[in-house]
Order: sequence, then structure tokens, then C-alpha cells
Amino acid sequence: MQAFFRGALALSAACSLATVCAGAQALARVTVTSFVLSADTPRPHAGEPFHLAVTLQLRDAVPDVENLQLPFLAGLDVLGDVRSTSAGAKGTTYREVLTLVTRDGGRVTIPPATFDAIDARSGKAEEYSSNALTLDVTGASSSRVVLIVARLLVSFGVAIAVLGLVLAGLLVRRDFPRTRPPAAVQREPQPPTADEPEHRDYLHEALERLERDPTRHGALEARGLVWRMVGASDRETLADVMERARTQPRLLALLPLLERAAFTYDGDVDAAVRNTLVALRSMA
Repeated sequence: MQAFFRGALALSAACSLATVCAGAQALARVTVTSFVLSADTPRPHAGEPFHLAVTLQLRDAVPDVENLQLPFLAGLDVLGDVRSTSAGAKGTTYREVLTLVTRDGGRVTIPPATFDAIDARSGKAEEYSSNALTLDVTGASSSRVVLIVARLLVSFGVAIAVLGLVLAGLLVRRDFPRTRPPAAVQREPQPPTADEPEHRDYLHEALERLERDPTRHGALEARGLVWRMVGASDRETLADVMERARTQPRLLALLPLLERAAFTYDGDVDAAVRNTLVALRSMA
């Protein structure tokens, strides 16, 4: 009887191991070079359709892209979904374009899309995330306006209450001796910024190339110059480069615009390049 139970336990463990292995084998072994979430307008109008694009760039040539999860689209209606995959010697580009519409105005935040795969460099299973996206929807409905006014009134009441507490605290504090202020915090030295002369040369050259060639190809060249400016290699992802530029707000805003112009769907390239040129001109 003991031998029977030992055999049953061994069989159960083998089945569990086979299930785990099968799940790992189902993930593609690839190198992700870019993963971008973009929209054809940052200010859609309530009730009017707009497009949301998910673009995944792989260094490897694969026939199809699986295990990509679209973001949760709260408050948005999906009217259409078009997918395309192009693979070649330079890798694979997967694009999925959603036609969306929202009924209410205000700020809408779309969370990142995710992609599960095995990193070809480390051999480990990874969950990659795109950037998040914030849209300012114009044309708020009357109910939305009423809600905003109500929130402002509540905020005003809270502010009055906080002011009363502060004044009461000041009156009480007069009866106690003053304490020494805390020592000043020593700030760490900041990394070089895009305003330094050698970095501005890169930005000038990127602007000139994109103005001379306002196409996807020109956007790719401008993107490469900006990546070299921050010391990033071609093997890094957008998330890696944004981590390098985390202390430079204007550069953080420019990087997703360059990604969109370089990898968005064909119908969005002109608008994406125009937005990128505006950002480069303000920095160069």
C-alpha cells in the first residue's frame, strides 16, 4: 500500500512539472526593443472616435505575436480593432489599432499594455509593459460639469477646515519654545541635462534630420541621436532610456513622442512627426 501511495505522489509531481514546462514553452523567446502605447490625438472630443495604437518591436523574426494583453479601457467603448504583423531581417513589428469613443469629458488615464515572453538574453520569463497614456477629453456632458462643480465645492469646504486647524495650531504653538529647524538635506548631484552644450548639439542635429526628412525614417534617425545623447545602446528598451532621463522632464516627454513617430501605424506618422518637431524645437 505504501508503494502505491509513493507511486501516486510521483505521478502527481510529474504531471505538475509537465504542466509548468508546457506553460514556459508556450512563451516566445524574443528580445523586446520597443513597446509603445500611443493615440492619434492627445485631446479627443467626447462622442467622436479616435485611434489608440499598441506597437511592439522585436529584434527577432516571428510569424505571430501572442501573449500580448491590451490595457483595461475603463470608460471607453471599442468600435473596431485592426491588427498587423510584419517580420523581416530586421525583426518583427506588431501593431494593433483600436477605434475608441468616450461619452464624457475630463482626464482619462489608459494603463500600460503587457507582453509575456522569455527574454532571449537572460532566458527568464518576463512581463514587459508599455507606457501609460493620459488623454484630456474635451466636450464634457452637463452631468460631468455638475460633478466637477460639486467636487470643487467639497474641496473648498475641506480647504476652509484645514485652514481653521492650521490657525488653531499656530495659536497653541505660541505657548511653547521654538525648536531648532532640521538640518538641510544634502542633495545628490544631478546627472547631465539636455541643456548642456554637447547635448544641445545632438538635439539640433535630430531636429535638422527630422525637418529634412519628416517621415518614419527621419524619426528613426532622430530617435537614434537622442538615445546616443543619453548614452543608451540599441539593445536597451524605451523603459531603460526613460530611467536614464528620469530627472529631465522635457526629455521624458520627448522620448515617447520619438517612439510614436518611429513605430506608429502609417496613418498616424504625419501627426506624430509634427508633435515631435514641436517638442524638439522647444529644446534645441
